[in-house]
Amino acid sequence: MSLFLFTILPFLLSTIQGVAGHGFVHWVNIGGQDLPAWNPFNDPYLDPVPARLVRKVQSDGPVPGTDPNLACGIGGDSGTSVVADVAAGAQVAFKWDYWPADHQGPVSTYMASCDGDCTKFSANGAKWFKVDAGGYDPSTKQWAADQLRASNNTWTSTVPAGLQAGQYLMRNEIVALHSQTPQFYPSCASSDRVWNENSF
Repeated sequence: MSLFLFTILPFLLSTIQGVAGHGFVHWVNIGGQDLPAWNPFNDPYLDPVPARLVRKVQSDGPVPGTDPNLACGIGGDSGTSVVADVAAGAQVAFKWDYWPADHQGPVSTYMASCDGDCTKFSANGAKWFKVDAGGYDPSTKQWAADQLRASNNTWTSTVPAGLQAGQYLMRNEIVALHSQTPQFYPSCASSDRVWNENSF
């Protein structure tokens, strides 16, 4: 059975990532398949503009903690037409294009029910619950962001095994603590249709 309900469109790698200085989710791996995420440096200029699993972000820069777009980033409030099937208990890996060594801080993954159709669901006001979180490890003197960098800029999360079937947003977020105020870097997989053995 195919786990995906969409066609993967051609994807151009960003040539700017090496000098951009921050980062964004570049790929999402579900069921062993790499799916291209929204690339703010390429995708807006393609014709046609591709639909991606990950909601749009305006750039690779941070979102202020007081910004109303904090949930999924600037431009990420509205959904896309892409829907991916993922089994409850499965792993989902978020691969960032780049993450600077001096941007240390925690990494977390959240989910929120879309109460139906994620393609039409507003991320602002969503009821998020935490799937996992990594902070500072005093034994290694490393932050979770260091662990992400050491894992090829990848953070892997597990969809809760007992999750009720339905569509969910899945949000991976790095919080950089190198400046006076925290810098938030959220990224939301636009539509995860979670199913389990009790769904049939």
